[in-house]
Amino acid sequence: MPEVLTSRLPWGRPLRNLLACLVLICVALALVIPAIQAARESTRRTECTNNLRNLGLGLQNYHDTYRGLLPYGCVGRRDLPPSKRWSWYLSVGQFMQHYGTPIIDLNKPWDAEELRPLMLHTWRNGPYYELDVPLRPFFGLRCPSAAEQFHSDGQPFATYVGNGGVGDDAPLLTVEHKRAGAWGCDRQTSFADVVDGTIGTLFLVETDQENGCWIAGGKATVRGVDCELTSLPFVRGVGSAGQFGGLHPGGAMAVFMDGHVDFVRDDTEPDVFTSMCTISASNSSEKGQDANTGGRSLGLPSP
Repeated sequence: MPEVLTSRLPWGRPLRNLLACLVLICVALALVIPAIQAARESTRRTECTNNLRNLGLGLQNYHDTYRGLLPYGCVGRRDLPPSKRWSWYLSVGQFMQHYGTPIIDLNKPWDAEELRPLMLHTWRNGPYYELDVPLRPFFGLRCPSAAEQFHSDGQPFATYVGNGGVGDDAPLLTVEHKRAGAWGCDRQTSFADVVDGTIGTLFLVETDQENGCWIAGGKATVRGVDCELTSLPFVRGVGSAGQFGGLHPGGAMAVFMDGHVDFVRDDTEPDVFTSMCTISASNSSEKGQDANTGGRSLGLPSP
């Protein structure tokens, strides 16, 4: 019986060449795909940074225009619960490029069916004329890494929420309270109230947890970090399992009250993060010094 050698068969060498090509393709993909993903993440983070920077600038312009005060965290009748009132986003539209003035009855709940369709009074140039159009959000309320979500009337959800302070009840506290943050449902905060420095105090933070409509008050647009003040550890404030973040690997994008945007890491110490959430003086002059590298232990604010 003649000896059969695979290498001498007509299809032996082409098969080996094909396998070698497949191996090379797999190696190339293993190198290229992570680079593509990293480039896409870098692009998304840059866009997210620009969104937050523009929002911070719009809020600073509001502060300078209206006697040194920021908007109320919730707009509308105070006998309504915060979750039924309107959001602060409606107050800053005039400072966000070409927008207009919402035509809304603020005395009714934000989700009242009789108010639909919501309208916006705006203008067009060339030649200039004014007109009413269906209400739409201004650009930059959603992190590009977040999936699009909509209310039943088509209004989109926002992923950037105001920092209300430390504790689930923080947005309801007075500005003098040790746990109060930059935003309050029934109060207007001034930069002068931030006694521990605007550079280390959170203004807006991104989140993929309990997102809500951009025109809705309450947790959809203002919230405090919900934690137990008297014991550690508590549920981490930042990360995929935290109350903020979850949209970028390793942390969350945030704009601080001085207008700069930074990346707050998932492993930021809980007491450092809660210190950055308050406008009161912390137990250290190093407040928010190193959020990008995890920070230092500063101690929780006093209740």
